Amino acid sequence: MEPPSATIRFGRLRQLFWLFFLLTIGYMIWVRNYLAPLSSDEIVQFEIAKTVDRAQAIIGDWKLTGKYEQGVKSTYLAYLFMVLYTLAIGLGCRFISICTGNEIMIKGGKGFSWLIVAATICDVAENIALSRTLRGPVSQWNVTLAYDLARVKFSIVIVCLLFMLACLLYWGIGELAGEKK
Repeated sequence: MEPPSATIRFGRLRQLFWLFFLLTIGYMIWVRNYLAPLSSDEIVQFEIAKTVDRAQAIIGDWKLTGKYEQGVKSTYLAYLFMVLYTLAIGLGCRFISICTGNEIMIKGGKGFSWLIVAATICDVAENIALSRTLRGPVSQWNVTLAYDLARVKFSIVIVCLLFMLACLLYWGIGELAGEKK
């Protein structure tokens, strides 16, 4: 039998996960509407521009189509998103891994919850490089830095989400098989 404090901690973890999961989804819906007509796909394309010519072409297109100011706003709003997705994914890795009842998955959940912090650190540095690219002369250093950090960030986020999916599948199959923890 689990000690009462473990049950309380699990309940609190579950509440926090769902809170930040829903806040993150709500933020994504709100920011999509707020930044319109700029789309999230266009923002990602800017993050992974890779070359000065490509970054300048994107900025030029945004200026011609009236999306430039929205692009600048998106770099400021990204900081709030970083906090939300870090908490949602970090708490999700811990919460869903605990649901499996598997000690290896639970330890993995702790590790992945810290790994998402590394993605956020990359995201912060990437966002600074993007802001400098939007506000000043476009330099290869900032474009390359944003590109490399975006790749690392997206890779870590995908790995963490896949871990959560693996935990969900493990838990779901266990439930279907009638396994007791």
